[in-house]
Amino acid sequence: MENSIIWKVDPHTKLSSYIDSVEYIALETHPDGLFNMVEKLVVQDDKIFILDFRNCKQVFVFDTTGKFLFPVGALGRAPGEFLETRNFTVDSNYIYVIDNFQARLLLYDLNGTYIETKQLPGVFYDIAILGNGDYMFSWQPLKDLPVKKENKITITDKNMNVKKELLPANESDCCNSTKLSFFTQNAENIIYHTLLSDTIYLLDRHDAFTFSTLTIDFTNHSIPMKWRQDYSKVTENYQYLYTTPFVTPKYILGTNDSEPYLIDRKNKKVILNSREKDDYFLLDPDFVAGNKVFSYLLNDTYQAMIKDGMKRAPKEIEEKLEKDHYVLIKYILK
Repeated sequence: MENSIIWKVDPHTKLSSYIDSVEYIALETHPDGLFNMVEKLVVQDDKIFILDFRNCKQVFVFDTTGKFLFPVGALGRAPGEFLETRNFTVDSNYIYVIDNFQARLLLYDLNGTYIETKQLPGVFYDIAILGNGDYMFSWQPLKDLPVKKENKITITDKNMNVKKELLPANESDCCNSTKLSFFTQNAENIIYHTLLSDTIYLLDRHDAFTFSTLTIDFTNHSIPMKWRQDYSKVTENYQYLYTTPFVTPKYILGTNDSEPYLIDRKNKKVILNSREKDDYFLLDPDFVAGNKVFSYLLNDTYQAMIKDGMKRAPKEIEEKLEKDHYVLIKYILK
């Protein structure tokens, strides 16, 4: 695997040349499934899981046609309830919900039925499930937060016994709560990244103590180490990765300091949306599986992209955008 990629945008290659086609998913408007933001999206077993942390503190579940199915759990203190959904993940067995207010991990089956609650061994901001069923948690230093840890990643067994801690916290770690999620994943790896870091960690799903790194070299636009801890000091003169990238065998996708990007791994090309009229424009990737990229599309964004040359969506999708102001867009990459 490559160890470093120089961030040099290829001005001659259109990002649309990597997109084979797009599909749209109109999410059902349901009184039990209303949300304001898509802050995390997971597609698993023909279901779409959407977290709105800042507004609803809950996960909402739809099928892949957009039909609303159920909310996960409910706010409260009773069994199966939580005071917040700080983050979540899904595998083929369960939905896992972090409630930091009560230091708990709640488990539900894929139909939303509450299964059990486990006491967390600390405060954590994201979760991933390893191949053997162990848990991987991330922690991030935040300014003025009384809780301190020595390491950013904690691995526990199913009973929450700590097995290993990785990646020591240091003075260059950004202390900011802007970034919600720190993990993405593919079939082989759990990908970990922290805000303002140029390093991406690829942890083996089946042996998490083994990992490799990939560095994005922003050359003269890289953030000085002395400023990385304070997000407020970062100006438009610097470039950085904002979201945790999605890594596939062919591509690396995510959002940088200002816009979505696609990195062609074979050719080490950095590709951005065209500044001219084009057939397709990539939105911020919310979830990637294989060659499928899911994003949240607002009506205002859609109208702007149409003016810039993007092919119009089917009539029923345009009507949904006009009425409810959002749909999901699924890109199929080449």
